[in-house]
Amino acid sequence: MVHRVETPLGKILRERILGEGPMTFRDFMDQALFHPELGFYSKGPEIGSRDGTFNTNAMFPAFAFCLARAVEQAESIIGEPLRIVELGAGTGELGTGILSFLPTAREYVAVEPSSGLQHKQKARGLAAVKTVEDLSPRPSFVFGNEVLDALPVHRVMNDGQGNLMEFYVSINPQGGFEEILGEPSTSALSSRLQSEGVTLGRGQMAEVCLELDPFIQSIASIISKGYLIFLDYGDEALALYHYTRRNGSLRCYFRQQQVHDPFNHIGEQDITADVDFTALDKAACCSGLGTAGQAWQGTWLKNLGIHQFQPKGVDPKELQNQIEQLTNPARLGSTFDVWAWRTPNIPLPPGFS
Repeated sequence: MVHRVETPLGKILRERILGEGPMTFRDFMDQALFHPELGFYSKGPEIGSRDGTFNTNAMFPAFAFCLARAVEQAESIIGEPLRIVELGAGTGELGTGILSFLPTAREYVAVEPSSGLQHKQKARGLAAVKTVEDLSPRPSFVFGNEVLDALPVHRVMNDGQGNLMEFYVSINPQGGFEEILGEPSTSALSSRLQSEGVTLGRGQMAEVCLELDPFIQSIASIISKGYLIFLDYGDEALALYHYTRRNGSLRCYFRQQQVHDPFNHIGEQDITADVDFTALDKAACCSGLGTAGQAWQGTWLKNLGIHQFQPKGVDPKELQNQIEQLTNPARLGSTFDVWAWRTPNIPLPPGFS
């Protein structure tokens, strides 16, 4: 029998399933991450900070330096000031870092659904709103660093007879969480895969994020002129859903360790899945934005001038290690892809021209 640590949120979800029946994995993931009081992100984890849960881009000053350069270059390209909008700003460390490298004050807004993280962002002096719907259309530089991989996903599988089935979260006779297969909760799941030319192999599991389209549409609506940039891990559809990836890409992180059981430490661990860049690009283009570039993170940061980052009082070896961590293909340099879009009739964004 699998031993799992019980949590307050786990108890709530168990009672809900027992009372209302199985829920889609998408709904379970949404609650595990974004339950108003007990979700992982709602509690305000130390995301991207030196003392935090994850060692990612946001903890490196050189990364903030490059994004500040990207903002300055974007304003130079467009010829006017841009509002900076960070999607999912974590603890606010990256935002304050970016502002520290800009020579003059800028309007900087964090879009953050988590009240816990909002509190931390505001404590650092950042303006924060719950959703992009709280913002009006403006010339903007909008970016998200590891945001899309946290959007809730449906889990599906080819049942071996050519039928697409969906995983639901249920409770077994012993009172534990388990996944069961059922008919898809929406025809949009098969429609998405068919539109991308994807056919899952026999017994192959996969994740499908239907949140991308409304999410990107809402973001595009606030950019009257400017750029949208995402840094995240994922792949284009034919590679993401290749038959060799039989178990999908879902994974969890608990206290800096990768784990594989989403039903353990519910509300206390992150749950994530690779981004479907094909669906992402289509969503952006359908929202009126034009594809402006795609590159590995290391290449993009080098194009922005990361090697010009020379802060005073920093040990040269430490500085070199920081740049290597961000740009080396064996480290984060190829872990993350950078995708960019632009509003009509403006030049390519910084790092892609």
